[in-house]
Amino acid sequence: MNAKITQGWERIGFRLYRDNVYLLSSASQDLEEQRGVLRGQLADLGASWRTMIS
Repeated sequence: MNAKITQGWERIGFRLYRDNVYLLSSASQDLEEQRGVLRGQLADLGASWRTMIS
C-alpha cells in the first residue's frame, strides 16, 4: 500500500527529501511535465468513454 502511495506522489513530482518526507518544488519542471501527461491521459480516457457510449 505504501509503495502505491509513494508512486502516486512521485508521479506528480514529489521527491523524497529524507526518511518519509517528500517535497514538491512549485518551480520544478517535473511538476509541469507530469501535469501535462496526466491531462493527456484524462483526455484519452474521456475520448475512450465517449466512443464506448456512442
